[in-house]
Amino acid sequence: MEQAHPDSDARDQNSLAPITSLSDTLLHLGRRLDADVERGLDTISSTSRRLTAFVETFRRFTRIPEPRKSAFEVRGMLERAVMLAGVSDVVRLDVEPSQMLIYADEGLVEQVAVNLLKNAREAAEGLSDGRIEVVARISADETVRIDFGDNGAAIPAEVSDNIFTPFFTTKPDGSGIGLSVSRRIMQLHGGSLRLTSNVDGKVTFTLFFA
Repeated sequence: MEQAHPDSDARDQNSLAPITSLSDTLLHLGRRLDADVERGLDTISSTSRRLTAFVETFRRFTRIPEPRKSAFEVRGMLERAVMLAGVSDVVRLDVEPSQMLIYADEGLVEQVAVNLLKNAREAAEGLSDGRIEVVARISADETVRIDFGDNGAAIPAEVSDNIFTPFFTTKPDGSGIGLSVSRRIMQLHGGSLRLTSNVDGKVTFTLFFA
């Protein structure tokens, strides 16, 4: 099988850009267009935009860098993730021991944490007592476990069966790669990301570091 050139997705985006631009220009020339022509140009424009977004999403999914590991404090990483996700008002952090260290790529793990926190925020939105709990512990075999829990509704079975499938999404504007990228990042670390609790009032995603 012929392997795709590493810059092929960038070329695809560059080839789509003038199509989108030209169709938009023709749609806004200030002159009356035949209805069928106008619909056709509008279809070309919207399709080009969707394809451009898909190419960018695919690029992000396929170009996860190899982890550059170093030791860092879990609490500090989680505190930054909380700020980046904008959930400091509803989060309770519980890290024990408080100076827990893990050996991993801090930037990539922080990206995973931000994604899980944003998902938890969406799940808890609309609840008068919406809350998120992040609990980090070291097990007897020195495995690090970080739980990201919220008190939102359980994820329906038909959705939970596919949440780690690339490009699967139930959100109108979702890309469907957040959880699949997060899981891949954990796999690159020799760890895992799992849905460990899924009942009303307690939905938890857990990071396991070997």
